[in-house]
Amino acid sequence: MKNYSLRNRLIARITLPILIATLLVMVFSYASARHEIEEVYDAQLVHSAKVLLQLTQHEIIEDEAFDLGIEKIDLQHSYERNLGFRIWSKDKLIAQSAINADLFKGVEVDPGFSNHVISDQTWRFYVYIDPVTQIRIEVSEHYDIRYELIFELMLSLVMPALIALPIIFAIIWVAVSQVLWPLIAISADVNARSSDDLSPLPQDSIPEEVAPLIRALNALFERIEQSFKREREFTDHAAHELRTPLAAMKTQTQVLMRKAAQMPDCAEGLNNLQASIERSIHLVEQLLALARLQNEDLEKSDFDLSHLLEDLLHELGHEIAKKSMTLNQNIAPDFHVCGNEYAVSIMLNNILGNALKYTPQGGTLTVTLTADGGLSIADTGAGILNEDKQKVFERFVRADKTGQSGSGLGLPIAKWIADVHDLHIELADNQPQGLIVNINWNGK
Repeated sequence: MKNYSLRNRLIARITLPILIATLLVMVFSYASARHEIEEVYDAQLVHSAKVLLQLTQHEIIEDEAFDLGIEKIDLQHSYERNLGFRIWSKDKLIAQSAINADLFKGVEVDPGFSNHVISDQTWRFYVYIDPVTQIRIEVSEHYDIRYELIFELMLSLVMPALIALPIIFAIIWVAVSQVLWPLIAISADVNARSSDDLSPLPQDSIPEEVAPLIRALNALFERIEQSFKREREFTDHAAHELRTPLAAMKTQTQVLMRKAAQMPDCAEGLNNLQASIERSIHLVEQLLALARLQNEDLEKSDFDLSHLLEDLLHELGHEIAKKSMTLNQNIAPDFHVCGNEYAVSIMLNNILGNALKYTPQGGTLTVTLTADGGLSIADTGAGILNEDKQKVFERFVRADKTGQSGSGLGLPIAKWIADVHDLHIELADNQPQGLIVNINWNGK
């Protein structure tokens, strides 16, 4: 199922009702405004008819020849073009507005309110007939007056809404983002953690709705930590239990090899057995080192990396001489770093051990530590294919094709220690052949 944005859903669920409510309010306002405007203007037409009747009734009754004719065309206001009237005494037209003379000529209107389309324009008429004198008063009004007022009223409602809605939506966006910030912070916290950091997530100042998720995650971290702890304890105990019988087997094999020195048929089998025992002992030692490192809280302190490198190379001097290798040391003096010296020594010893193991007789080992913390260990062995350079950091994965024995734990342990110290191990090809292991200690 495709993922969705919680922020966008919340904003949509909040803003959609606001939009619908705003539209409904506008529709209701339009209907209400139109109704009220119709009532007001109709009342005005009725009032105008009664005023005209009052003003002319006496003269019409007193003088049958009374005739006002057409009003003078002297418009004082543009709206006067939208108003009209006619006064009848029985069938005689007594007076009319200037606009009625031509536009309404021949138009017959029934008593009361009515609408008529004249020259593609809609007019509202009100006709009042006095029951006693039979004087007929016609007043008319162009519908554009009403439409314009309705438009102005709706515009006064719509414009603030058009201005306010984007501001409201922006406020909602910011508010929702702030409300969701604890989830974003928790996600960033979990994402930034290393694979071995299973410490509980903080539960202070978090929303009640997020608290169950935090408690569930912390409980999961605790279960995983306990599982890892049991795994490490099992590895530690198993390695300890295997250590003693393997040492005894090695001793017994050495005794048998001395006794069978004159028996060529047995020598090869005993040599193979001796190699298998040594490989098993090396594997057990690596497992013990890994278990101890993972079970301990690695305290970091300042130590001299230059001195540590020189000591490790001195300890490997016998192996280097045995293979007639050339050792090039370019180690900057007194370069101090912050870390766990024991763990770093295991990491460097594993890398140096691999370089010695896979470099052929008479090869070259170059160890360089620059003043800015760049550490490189280069050999002239068979190297590692590009597609295998990341795989070798996985446990029990070996990319060696030379037939050398190994546990497949040396580089994974080195990678784990590097991760604990926030270091990055990079493997590169040495020219014309071999492998370079680069570690940058700058700022450490």
